Amino acid sequence: MNPIAVYYDSTVFYWSAIIITVGLLAALLMSLSLQVTNRGRIVSMMLFFPLALLFSVPLCRILHWYCHQEQYAGFFTAVTDYTAGSYVLPAAIPGVWLAAWIAAKLDDGDTAKLLDAAAPGMALAVAFIRLSALFSSACRSKIAVTTGVLQHLPLAAGITNSAGATEYRFATFFAHFLLMLLFCLMLLKFFLKRRRIPMKAGRSEGNTVNMLLLLYSASELIMDSTRYDSSFLPINGFVSIVQIIAAVCILLLLIHYSRLSILANGMHFWHWLLWIVWLIFLLGVGATEYLVQRYGDRYLSCYSGMAVCCIVIAAVVYRFYLTACQKPEEAEEEVAE
Repeated sequence: MNPIAVYYDSTVFYWSAIIITVGLLAALLMSLSLQVTNRGRIVSMMLFFPLALLFSVPLCRILHWYCHQEQYAGFFTAVTDYTAGSYVLPAAIPGVWLAAWIAAKLDDGDTAKLLDAAAPGMALAVAFIRLSALFSSACRSKIAVTTGVLQHLPLAAGITNSAGATEYRFATFFAHFLLMLLFCLMLLKFFLKRRRIPMKAGRSEGNTVNMLLLLYSASELIMDSTRYDSSFLPINGFVSIVQIIAAVCILLLLIHYSRLSILANGMHFWHWLLWIVWLIFLLGVGATEYLVQRYGDRYLSCYSGMAVCCIVIAAVVYRFYLTACQKPEEAEEEVAE
């Protein structure tokens, strides 16, 4: 049940919609301020946000329809009636990129620079979208919390089961809300501290939004696994479409920064070592996903192991990024000269 916040005559405002709206406004204001800090044009950011919503929402709905066709009367209903159904959030990635490209072109700007300024705000927007799930009938975790002292936020949230009783499950979306808030702060620091550090090879723009994609994808590998309503392709019932998209994004970032690192430093043994470490821990993510599905009572050990694996594969990509950058003191010397 989606709790009503305001009911006036025939107009209804739900708490979930209000929270998402507040989050989007906060994201827009943050992005505008960072756009000014980055000496970008405000018009580009004002164009970007509505275009991102226009392109992303249908894509998220279409992918959810493809994975859950039994929930809709048909494709046309899925893309025209938004009063029911759900979304696959990572499907917004191409829509966001297209919106940034169009906004930058219309205002004679730079797509990567625009996305960098918008990245912390986008993390904040996702955080509020996740928070809104506490005020709707959206999914909860498949992990039951039976210990009374733990049956409250931030660890657990109540859900009404088919018998009408309240049971407590791990608060997946609230935990993701807290993670995205943390990522927002991390990206703010990254944007303010590292955006002026040149790359040894390639452009310096685009790294902040790449870090957002890295952090978000790594978090979704584990968070989507905890959900009992994950979206799967019709031909695959083991790894969810969200996990597949997340893994592909991390792989593309690994390839991107590996290429820049090799261009900047030449090929070295430690490149191979980092690639092997990355592959081993990616396989670890798959192994722990299998174990948590095979042994449903071992949530704590399986998800602890999966969290470690996700942190390591993200850290390897970040390490490649660092090796492709100039050292801060070198950048300061170039500016002084």
